[in-house]
Amino acid sequence: MTKRPLYAAAQAAASLAALLTVLPASAQGSSVGQSGACVACLSIAVDANATGSLPGQLEGLEVFVRVNPGAEAAALPAVAEIERKGGRPALLLSGMPGPVASDVADRVQRIVIHLPVQPADQSDEVFSFSLKTALTALRAAVPGSTLIGLAAGAARWQSLLSRDLASYVDFAVVSDSPALDQIGIEVWRLTSAPSTAAAAIATTASATHVIWSLPGEASLAAALVSELERSLAAPAPVNTQESQAADRFAQDVQVVASRSLRVDEIIARHQAAVARQSTAVQSIIADGTLTLSFEAPGFPAPITVSSDVSMFTADGVTEIAQREIRINGVSFHGHAVPRLPIIEPERVASPPLAIALTDVYRYKLDGRETIGSTLCYVVSFEPDPSRADRTATLFRGRAWIAADSFAMLKVAATQTALRGPIVSSEQVDEFREAGPGVWLLARSDVQQMYEGAAHRTPIHRVLAVERSEVNVTDFSARRQHAYGSAAIMLRDTPEGYRYLKRPAAGTTDTPSIAGRSDRVRTIAGGVIVDPNISIPLPFAGFSYVDFNFLGSGSQVNAFFGGTYAQLALSVPSIARTRWQLGGRAFAIATSYNDRSFENGREQYDQDIRQRPAEMSVWVLRPLTSRIAFHLGYELDYTHLAAGEATDPHFVVPPDQVVHGLRVSLDAQRGGWNASAWWNPARRSGWRAWGRPGSGEYESGDADFQRYGVSVSRARVINPRAVAHVEGAWMSGRDLDRFSRYSFGTFDNRLRGYPSALIRYDRGAVLRTALAYGVSRLVRVDGFFDSGVVHDPGFGAGLRNYTGVGGAVEVPLVFGTLLAVEWGYGFRGVNSDGTLGTQVIRVSGYKVF
Repeated sequence: MTKRPLYAAAQAAASLAALLTVLPASAQGSSVGQSGACVACLSIAVDANATGSLPGQLEGLEVFVRVNPGAEAAALPAVAEIERKGGRPALLLSGMPGPVASDVADRVQRIVIHLPVQPADQSDEVFSFSLKTALTALRAAVPGSTLIGLAAGAARWQSLLSRDLASYVDFAVVSDSPALDQIGIEVWRLTSAPSTAAAAIATTASATHVIWSLPGEASLAAALVSELERSLAAPAPVNTQESQAADRFAQDVQVVASRSLRVDEIIARHQAAVARQSTAVQSIIADGTLTLSFEAPGFPAPITVSSDVSMFTADGVTEIAQREIRINGVSFHGHAVPRLPIIEPERVASPPLAIALTDVYRYKLDGRETIGSTLCYVVSFEPDPSRADRTATLFRGRAWIAADSFAMLKVAATQTALRGPIVSSEQVDEFREAGPGVWLLARSDVQQMYEGAAHRTPIHRVLAVERSEVNVTDFSARRQHAYGSAAIMLRDTPEGYRYLKRPAAGTTDTPSIAGRSDRVRTIAGGVIVDPNISIPLPFAGFSYVDFNFLGSGSQVNAFFGGTYAQLALSVPSIARTRWQLGGRAFAIATSYNDRSFENGREQYDQDIRQRPAEMSVWVLRPLTSRIAFHLGYELDYTHLAAGEATDPHFVVPPDQVVHGLRVSLDAQRGGWNASAWWNPARRSGWRAWGRPGSGEYESGDADFQRYGVSVSRARVINPRAVAHVEGAWMSGRDLDRFSRYSFGTFDNRLRGYPSALIRYDRGAVLRTALAYGVSRLVRVDGFFDSGVVHDPGFGAGLRNYTGVGGAVEVPLVFGTLLAVEWGYGFRGVNSDGTLGTQVIRVSGYKVF
C-alpha cells in the first residue's frame, strides 16, 4: 500500500469518527447525548463486492448496493449479505433505469437512480420524456411499498423540477449542494466526503437524510468500514434523566400524518399502474353488446343498430367482431347487412393522464369520491391554454383514480377543437376489476352530435362488456375463428376504425384492411293517408349520400322522389378550420291544400293550393366542446293558387318570396341537446290579399320574426329498447296565415294530426317515442305527443292538441325494412267537421 492511500484512509477514519459523534445529537434535535448513529439520518452505499467487509451486525442500517442498470442480479448476493447482518438493503443505480428483476426488487425498500448523462444530441424535452418513461416502468416493476429517489446536482434538479420530474419519484437526492427548498418532496444528500456528510446532517433544514457513498477502492473502503465497526461496538452510555438503555444503533421512529399526494404525483402513480397492468396483461377477449342510435328523416322512431360483439386485444391492436346485427330490432344476416360508413370524430392528438413529450393538459385535484367501495381521487383535466398548438383535438373532463392501487375506475371527457361532421362528443367510460390489480372496460357511453348534409342528428353509442378474459391460451385460435366467421370485423387503427376483408376460406391468413365505405344508397317508397290530402298519396324515391364527395371530404345528400327532390351539400371543414359550410335546396312538384278555419270551422271558400320550394346556405362554427354557432340565409318560395271551392272574391296572395336570416346556438351536455334560434324574415312583393275588408291583410306582416328553443334526448336503454323525448317552444312577431308554424308529415310532426291543419303563432310541443324489439322479426314503436299552441283559427286562447300512435317494423325479402305507422289526433278536424283524425303512413326502405 502506498503512502497516499494510507494517509487518505486515516483521514477518512477520523472523519467517520467525527461524523458518528455528530449524528445522534443532530438527529434528535436535543443536547442529550445518545449512543450510536441515527439510522434514520444515515445510509451508506457500497459496491456489490464490498458488502463482505461490512460490520457483522448492522442493526437496521440502510445499505445501498451500487450497480449499473441491467446488472441488478449481481447485487443479489450483496442484498442477502446485508439482510443476514441485520441491515436494510437498497439499490443505487447509475444510469437510465430499466426493469428490475423481481427477486431483487422484492427485497429492497428504496431505489435511487443516479441521473444518467444526457446525450448531446437530445433535447431537454426528449430526455425528460425518456426519464419519465423509465421511472414509470421502474415503479410498475417494483412493489408498491418501494420508494424511488433520483440523484442529481442542484442545478440539474432545478431543470428537472420545471418538467415535473419530482412527481415521478418519492424523494430527491442532491449530489452537491442541498439548496432545494419547497419542492414538495423530501430532499436527501449524496456525498462521499464524511466531513461534508456530518455538516449536512447537522443542518437538517437542508437535507433530511444522507447517503454516504463509500469509495470503490478497497483499501479506503476497508478503513472506513473498520472505523464504522468500532463505533458500532462502542459501549452505550446511559441516559440518567430517563433511566433507559439506548439501543446502540437503533432507528429513530416518528409517528407523523401521511403526506397528501399532489395531483401530479397521483398521475405519475396512475401511469405506473397502467404500465404494470400492460406488462401483466398480454391479451384480452371481451364479449358484450354494442348499440348505436340516431335519427333519420322519414323513419318513425330513432334508428337502432345493435349487435353482439367480441373484442380481441393483443400487442396494442384491438379488433371487433360484430354478430347478430339488428337494425331497429330486426335481425339481418349475411350480405343483407349494409356496410355503412363509420362515422366517428377525429382521433385525439394526445390522451390525458399519459406521459407526453410536451405537457398539453392542465390538471387539478377535485377532492375524493367513492365508487362502489373504492375511495378515489377525482382529477380534472383540460387542455393547457399556453401550449403552442391549440388546433389539435384534446379532452376536457374528470377521472376517478383509486386511492389504493391508482387504477382508473371511471373517466368522463368531452372532446375539444373538433373539426368535421361530429361537432360534439362526450364519453363516459367505466371500469371493473377483472383480477387482482387488473381493471378493464365495463361500459362505454358516447353521446355525439352529427352535422350532416341537410340533417342534424344526435348519436348515442353504448358498449356494454359482459365478460372479459385475460391471457387466454387459445387467443389466436379464437381470433382466427372470428376471421373466418360471418361476423363483420373491424380494426382500431390510428386513423379510426376500419372494416377488415375476410381471408380466404380454410386459410390462416390475417385479414387486410378494406377500403373506406363512403356511400349509402337507399330506395324508399310507400303511401300516406292524410285527411288533408284528398286521396292517398303514394311516394317513391332514391336517396344517395356520399360522405367523401370526389375525395374532397365534403358530403352530398340527394333524394329524388318523382314529385319531390332535394339536394344538400356539407363541407365539414373549410380549409381545415373549425368552420363548416352547408347548403340545401328542395322543391315539390305537386300542390296541396292550405285549409282555413274560423273558430274551429273550416272555411272552404278560403282554401288555397300551395307548392313550396326552399333554398338555404349556412356556416357553422363550434364555439366550445359543447356549443356550436349557426348562421344562415334562407330563401323560401311558395306558389299559391285558388282551390276548387275558393270564393272568386277571395284575393289569393301573390307567390311568397321570403328572404330570411337564421341564427342559432346549439348545445349538448350529458346526452341532452338544446337549441335556441332566431329567424327574422322579409317578404318581397307583399300586397293585399283575402276578402275585402276582412282585416286579414296587414302591411306590417311583410316583416316578421320567428324564434324558439328546443331540448331533446335519445337514450339507449338496452340493445332492444331506445327512447326519445323532445320539448320545444316557439313564438314570433307579425305572423300571419302564411308565416305561422304548422305541423307537417315529415317535419315538426304531431302524431295523428294532418299536415298544415294547425297553424300557430306561439306554443309548446312535447314528443315522446319508445321503440322495442319484441323478437328477431318485429320491432314496435309507441308515441305520445302533445302540443299547447295558439291557432287564431281555433279561438283566442291556447288549446291542447294531443296525439298517440304506434308503428310496426318488419323485414321483407332482399333486406328491405317495412314500417307501418298509425297516429290518432284527438282534436284533429276531419274534412266533414268531425273530431279525431287518423294519419297512416306505410314505408319501405332498402339500403345498399
